[in-house]
Amino acid sequence: MKSLLQNQEENVRRSLPMFVKFCAVQSLLGLDGFLFELPGEEFGASPEDLGNGVRRLLKVLSDADPAGVHCMDKSYVSKRGWCFEFDGCTFFVTTFAPCYPDTHSRFNFNSENSFVLLQPEESFLRHNVGADTPHTDWENPRTVRDQIRAAYRRAGRPYSIRDTLFYPPAHDIVKPLGGDPEQDVVAWWDHRGDSN
Repeated sequence: MKSLLQNQEENVRRSLPMFVKFCAVQSLLGLDGFLFELPGEEFGASPEDLGNGVRRLLKVLSDADPAGVHCMDKSYVSKRGWCFEFDGCTFFVTTFAPCYPDTHSRFNFNSENSFVLLQPEESFLRHNVGADTPHTDWENPRTVRDQIRAAYRRAGRPYSIRDTLFYPPAHDIVKPLGGDPEQDVVAWWDHRGDSN
């Protein structure tokens, strides 16, 4: 009998033709994201469980990258300068899971499943989100980025905003439950000790 992780990888492989099409047309059609669902508690009981599913999902995609970049095989996934890339598109990757409380920016609104959103970085340009910055104008948010941050804060789910722009993007793909995001990093890319 196949393990849940093997089934997950097969499901991701079945999604590959649609993901390739998404990458080909997202700019032309103004598409903003491709969503993968990780079903069940096995992928959402903890940030570490979520990280295991995220790593496997991104690895399957990376292994099938038509451009041949294979970004998940890079030695610097956990370093500045890496980002997820597939078929020439770079992506902002964010995750949502049942393990996050309703006060967390990764709260999934009580779904029993977890989600991985791959958002083309050019989508931020299309929507004029503005340059990333560690500063937010909370009182009078003018940029789309500030408006998003302020909305999350008003909803009781504030983003953890770093005091620098120079950090590894992989550190923000799977967030810790609390604490300092710079100290309590969920090392989802590290497969040591993984038996499957």
